[in-house]
Amino acid sequence: MKEIYYIYNNEAIASCVFLAVLDRLKTLDIARSCLVLPFLLDDRTVKYLSVNQNNELTLEQMRKDKPLLFTSFNKRYLSLLPITVNSLMILSKSNQIGIGKDIYIVNDILPIYNSMMGERLDRIIGIVPLFLSLISNYSTKQLYKLLNIQL
Repeated sequence: MKEIYYIYNNEAIASCVFLAVLDRLKTLDIARSCLVLPFLLDDRTVKYLSVNQNNELTLEQMRKDKPLLFTSFNKRYLSLLPITVNSLMILSKSNQIGIGKDIYIVNDILPIYNSMMGERLDRIIGIVPLFLSLISNYSTKQLYKLLNIQL
């Protein structure tokens, strides 16, 4: 099962997801970057956010409506941590991003996403703005507490 999960959630798609997030934010703190993949690479979460894109949605509302999305969040967090680190290192070594106190865009010319990159990536990129608005009202510390991340 772990091999299948790794093949499905790999550094290639994770790198594209990070570029889509950074394209909107320009900078992202390292601890917060570790929360991106557990949200955006989970098909159930992506589907829920896609369906509720036009609604006023908060993280608390989401936890109330779909508690099962959060029961395995810590497990997803830990499973995707190596992919997060590897993806960020790939992007750093290819001079797409810089990593210091925060992660930031080095090259302003980011790849253009199109349907040739796959339906799954299209769905994920489509909800990036909603995802970012969901987490923008919280500090990184609050997010880790709210999501019950156990380090």
